[in-house]
Amino acid sequence: MKGSALKKICRMEKISLIALLLAALGVLVIVVSTNANTADSKTATIRRVIVDVDAGPDDAWAVYHLLKTPGVHVEAISCVRGNSNVTNVGRNVLRILTAIGKEGEIPVYLGSNERLITHARMVEPENMYFGSDGFSDIQFEGSPPDMSLLRSDALTELFKLIGRYRNEITFISLGPLTNLALLFKVYPDTRQWIKELYIMGGNRHGVGNTQNAAEFNFFNDPEAASIVINGYLGNINILPWETASRDNLVMNQTWRFDVLGNSNNPVVQILNPVERKPLGENDNWMPCDVLVAMSFTHPDLVIERKRYPADVELHGWLTRGQLVLDHGNEGTGNVTIIDNMETAGVVKILMHLASV
Repeated sequence: MKGSALKKICRMEKISLIALLLAALGVLVIVVSTNANTADSKTATIRRVIVDVDAGPDDAWAVYHLLKTPGVHVEAISCVRGNSNVTNVGRNVLRILTAIGKEGEIPVYLGSNERLITHARMVEPENMYFGSDGFSDIQFEGSPPDMSLLRSDALTELFKLIGRYRNEITFISLGPLTNLALLFKVYPDTRQWIKELYIMGGNRHGVGNTQNAAEFNFFNDPEAASIVINGYLGNINILPWETASRDNLVMNQTWRFDVLGNSNNPVVQILNPVERKPLGENDNWMPCDVLVAMSFTHPDLVIERKRYPADVELHGWLTRGQLVLDHGNEGTGNVTIIDNMETAGVVKILMHLASV
């Protein structure tokens, strides 16, 4: 009896030990699986972007927003002539990156310093909205940005980057489209490898902000805009001048400087004088480029959008550079016009950006 009982006890202990090992193995499998799923989830939520700028304080707000948005990874910033020459644009970008301690983390490339085909007309510095340097010619205190951080191999490096992350990178263009058009021409494969485009530029009702019926970015290089609109077959999301001009998306100066500008945030401290200087007494503040960035990071803020086939006018005497939509085929095509955004959500994000 004692031997039988002992064998029974040993058998039970063996079964218990096996059960315990199986349970432990099950927990391990769950943990490994959970960790793998978490890693996959983190990988899946990374949204890679390249930002092309002609900075411009509105470009600076957009870049800053993208850098502060969880899940968005700015792979590179490329500079194009627009508000100023490309070297000044690069300096302005570095000033913002340095203010937030990211000047060594994100590559900044100097792209094209002239439009594709025709020569740009000469504009006197006093007639340039944001001054000759694109930052209202403000004399900032402290050391200037380290210009040695600027890189000149823009097209080659952007091609390598887009090739490394095929169909993962969104290209966000906030200035003239020269760099992107050159990229498409020199490296045609990038037309298939870029996930989607977001563009600040163009117009949908013929209302522009240049001397003619065109928006500044498209007017500054119409051929580049045409190459991009006609050469890229993926999703093109455009926030045109008329949307940036909507009453609900234009902010008054008092709110801009007394509320949004009342902050010790280093970026806000840089942009306050840059934006205050060019504004006239009754002018409002138009955060054009940051709206495009928000439409990418928070698509739920877009409350009106329509889809069209589109092209760019290159020959019109009065309409050169105008974005032309095929209104008769609304709902088709690959160009989505962002027509309006939720005001409260935009304001909330701006206030978050300005916080320290």
